Amino acid sequence: MSIPSELRILCLRLTSTPPNDLPSLVPSLVQYVLQCQIPLSAPSVNSGKADASQSAVLVHKLKTQLTTLLNGKSASGRFAAIALIKVVVEVGGWEILRDAGSWVRGLLSILGKPDSSAAKELSVVALAKIYSMTHQYQTLVREITTPTLPTFVTSCLNLISSKPSMNTLDVTPSSVETVFRSFAMLLPRHTTIFRPFASQIRAATRPYLACTLCDRSYVPLSVKQSARKLTVVLHQTVAKNGGGEEWGKAVRDLVRNIHMTADQVFRAVVEDWESTAGYTAEPVNVNEELSGGARTPEDLPRWTGIDAGIERLVGLLEFLDEYLREATPSAVTIPVGPIFDLITRILSISLPSPTDSNSGSVRLHPAIDRDEKDGLWASLPNVFVSVLHLISTMSATLGQSFVSLAQGSLDLLMWSFSSGKNHQDFRASAYSLACNILPLLSQSLDKPRVSKLVPIMRACCKDLETSYSGISNPEASKSQPKGSSSQNADTLLRGSISTVVVVDPEVVAAASSLLPVLLSNLPQAYLDISMRSQLERTAILGRNKEAMLASILNPFVGKNGKALASVLPHITREFPDDDCVEILLRPRMPIIPAGHTSAVLDDLPESLDVEDDIMDSTDEVVSQKEVVDAQDLHSTSENEFPTPLRENIGAGLNAGSRENLPSQSGFEQSAMSSEIPGARFTNPQPLDQRTMNADTAMTYDDAEDSDSDSDGSVHLTMQLDSDSE
Repeated sequence: MSIPSELRILCLRLTSTPPNDLPSLVPSLVQYVLQCQIPLSAPSVNSGKADASQSAVLVHKLKTQLTTLLNGKSASGRFAAIALIKVVVEVGGWEILRDAGSWVRGLLSILGKPDSSAAKELSVVALAKIYSMTHQYQTLVREITTPTLPTFVTSCLNLISSKPSMNTLDVTPSSVETVFRSFAMLLPRHTTIFRPFASQIRAATRPYLACTLCDRSYVPLSVKQSARKLTVVLHQTVAKNGGGEEWGKAVRDLVRNIHMTADQVFRAVVEDWESTAGYTAEPVNVNEELSGGARTPEDLPRWTGIDAGIERLVGLLEFLDEYLREATPSAVTIPVGPIFDLITRILSISLPSPTDSNSGSVRLHPAIDRDEKDGLWASLPNVFVSVLHLISTMSATLGQSFVSLAQGSLDLLMWSFSSGKNHQDFRASAYSLACNILPLLSQSLDKPRVSKLVPIMRACCKDLETSYSGISNPEASKSQPKGSSSQNADTLLRGSISTVVVVDPEVVAAASSLLPVLLSNLPQAYLDISMRSQLERTAILGRNKEAMLASILNPFVGKNGKALASVLPHITREFPDDDCVEILLRPRMPIIPAGHTSAVLDDLPESLDVEDDIMDSTDEVVSQKEVVDAQDLHSTSENEFPTPLRENIGAGLNAGSRENLPSQSGFEQSAMSSEIPGARFTNPQPLDQRTMNADTAMTYDDAEDSDSDSDGSVHLTMQLDSDSE
């Protein structure tokens, strides 16, 4: 085994470079380590080969240098050692892990030193990697993981816990996210070790579950997601297989917490909703400031104001969505009834109509000021988006079991669409949810529900058409009085100005996915012809192959019994090389063997013979009829035409003898058995043998219209003219 030059250079760089200069060389050193997989993963046994012995010496030297840097006094050297140790462990595998105990202790000591947050985060990542790799080796678990993992958990909790005397900026969001993600990865593998720390972990994640504007600092979305995921898997630490019950209890408590938050946020609306799951709304004092949270030590932090209340409500809904999305190691019971009861309550609230001073069908509380109401109407679509995501997650988790809830979910979607259709995030969520629900309902939809889907279909087409053109041409003002003569230049040019509209790519992607579903999973008989035409036009302009295929496979028949023109020519022009389009154009063509002997025909698979039974029987009937017609015409031609005509034809056929021509296939032999009807030829010319192939006698035109003598004579005459040239 030859020693990689990268291993020599790696040892040389670590020896000759000062520790303070190593961080700048870390990227190149990592690349050297990646090229040394063979020597790092080779078994450290005595070998007679000199290269193997020298390689083992260099590997041992590398380990010693990394240990020295890790335990050294230079912070820069420790940072470089942490980065290289992680890569060496990943590349070396078992041979490096078995001696990684000293490195684990050194990495744990970094968490307690005044090093930079980047070095501590990298130490957490390296330790989590080592612990995850040792999980499959029970010996290493006993030697490394079990003794040191509790210390790792304690050090990480101390790292992210903010003390009163500690500056808030010292706990960076990236450090919190790194710790949470490492815990979420290790906890399912070592539930017993994490069990004593469950309450501390829950307290550490609580401030990040549903953050609001009232918190001390901004929390990135990635930190929220990592905290929610870690909290969801905490139920696995419960002893005696009680994780399933703990999971169900946590979900029910969360649903109740969302209801309590909604009681405060929706206090400006007099709700007509009545709970079907037994929840009783608490009385709300409208004379006090809008607030919530921090009722118990286990509750989330306090929030104040309508904006913070909306953020808390959205965060709790996203937290519930994470519970339904994350997989569990054992079976759990999902409280579908309380969850859907919560969904019904939120989506039952509709925005007031902007043209109605009485707010339409929405009843408002007179004691609530206008600012709070406006804040609720402005942020309510964000709540709707979270609810639609929750329904989509439920449908993906339950699968076919979601059928019983699909109809109610579709009704709620159609009811709330008018309130959120002006928001792109809401439309994207609505399109995605419709893609999940409509295949479950499909042909069971009745005409009234299909009619209620028209606003969603029109919005889908409008978003796609706008994304194709990128320009929205507003209609010219038609309310201008006829007698008005005082107009400036801006008024005259207003109708000719085009407004550039940018559609969110997520909206375009969701609408593109919904378009084929509308054409394939809705009863087309309940659609208006104008709506069907708009769907097909949108599919053609957007080159949406799936939508055009769905339109072809689900033809539309009008009330007069006439079918709408197919989009097959358009999809053929746009996708000429697509296999699906080729199948639509030629669904069943007769198979012509490429072999020249009967042995090749015998070697064909039996499946082809079975598939061609119908076509073979049809070909035999056609061939026999052609033979009879040709013989009749041949006998007639002998009496009506002079001999030179037959001689010319015979000379043309004999020009290529069977010694020079390949053997004919079954189709060719059936065609050669018939004589050429000379009575149809106007100009006698030698006939090429290629025109005798029987496949020219059966075309799509012949299938639609009966064979005419004029068509056949024109075809054969053109063939004779080309041969004579």
